Amino acid sequence: MTNVGKHIVDYRQALDYIYHFSDFERGGAFSRDPEGGLRRMRVLLAALGDPQRAYPSTHIAGTKGKGSTARLIASALTASGLTTGLYTQPDLHTFRERIQIDGEPISEDEVAALVPEIQAAVARLAPDDAARLITFEIGTALAFLAFARRGVAHAVIEVGLGGRLDPTNVIEPLVGVITSISLDHTAILGDTIAQIAREKAGIIKPGMQVVTSAQHPDALAVIRETCAERGAHLTRVGPAGGHADYTYDTTPSPPIADPSELLPPPFTIHTPNRAEAVQIALLGLHQRQNAAAALAALELLSGRGVSVTEAGIHAGFRAARWPARMDVVGSRPWLVVDGAHNADSLAHLLDALETIFIFDKLLLVFGTMQDKDLDGMRAVIMAHRRRLVAIIGTRSRSPRAMSPNHVTAGFPQETMLLNAAFPNVGDALAFARANATPHDLICLTGSLHLAGEGLRWIKANVDDPLARAIVVAGDDH
Repeated sequence: MTNVGKHIVDYRQALDYIYHFSDFERGGAFSRDPEGGLRRMRVLLAALGDPQRAYPSTHIAGTKGKGSTARLIASALTASGLTTGLYTQPDLHTFRERIQIDGEPISEDEVAALVPEIQAAVARLAPDDAARLITFEIGTALAFLAFARRGVAHAVIEVGLGGRLDPTNVIEPLVGVITSISLDHTAILGDTIAQIAREKAGIIKPGMQVVTSAQHPDALAVIRETCAERGAHLTRVGPAGGHADYTYDTTPSPPIADPSELLPPPFTIHTPNRAEAVQIALLGLHQRQNAAAALAALELLSGRGVSVTEAGIHAGFRAARWPARMDVVGSRPWLVVDGAHNADSLAHLLDALETIFIFDKLLLVFGTMQDKDLDGMRAVIMAHRRRLVAIIGTRSRSPRAMSPNHVTAGFPQETMLLNAAFPNVGDALAFARANATPHDLICLTGSLHLAGEGLRWIKANVDDPLARAIVVAGDDH
């Protein structure tokens, strides 16, 4: 029984109400409503008093890196003394992680108190609009309302899917960021880089300040063209040696042999005015790109009157954590969890493991979703087979998850390669740990749903200080 018409009195009832709407993440069914989606979102927000207008905002789109970039910006704003809202998705453990204020998820009581207001606003919509609402629209409205009620000074809003038709695209941000673009959700967003970039560039508003770290020429061409059409100012981010406005050092750090070395050393970002040494806790050279995009956005926000401080930027960058993104949660053997969910992200992850960590053999615990490019991901994995000794297939509890036997079926059966399949991530991780030496590396990857389940199992079952440090704010799954 759902809580469609019932009075919401507690958090579980509030969640039931949120999830009773059409939900792509859980069910996999997605239909775009280009004629009515954003109009419907605006009508819903108007019924709530347009909470998204109560504070300035920054909007983040992209295929890869948008979550890390959003987290870095929000952390720097908080460290600068500003009460900061952060809206991201999906969550790993609890719905409340999607809506954070100064780095902390909103409380169960806040959700339970605000959802009845959403419920009342939905009841005032035209019946056809109410029937077409999706869970992400309800969650977005809830985030905007929570930020307004808490009186945030600034909100950092991550796009859910695409950009142009995304429910978050009702805001009028001070700055927009478009991170790296690659092929993903091709059935929805298009099957070329240019088509996907056009969807992402849909967040660009007239006169807006835009930052992009997109490097593919087709993506960059679309973003430039959209900025020119809408009179938006474009700031480019790229690796050192290029012609971008902000460039970052790409010299690799020394590989890590011990958990005491997990904080990467500082690196240099060249801005239009100076060379800035920054340090971030996020591992991987790709995170330098995200940090440079975040720094560019923060300096543009400062130019638009947001009270960002240099000390806040440095402290916030060092404090920012982004679980399940090159997340080291065990040592001897190394245990790394990452939510890479397409071939491009997986290639960057496996390349990074080779350069960041000192280890002997790689054991890959892998599971993905039915709508993902398994052939492309499999090809990436086999291209990194030099140290690979095990492919251990598994699945999350999501109904969209691919069966573990299907995941492993296409890998060659060779004596040097250990193939196994387990219906749950705990058994898969236990098998990996039983077959690894202290000098090996186990990596769990393929989806954020899988990563979240894996992190909960690791925290409960692995006796390691890094595992005990995993934060699980709640478990709604």
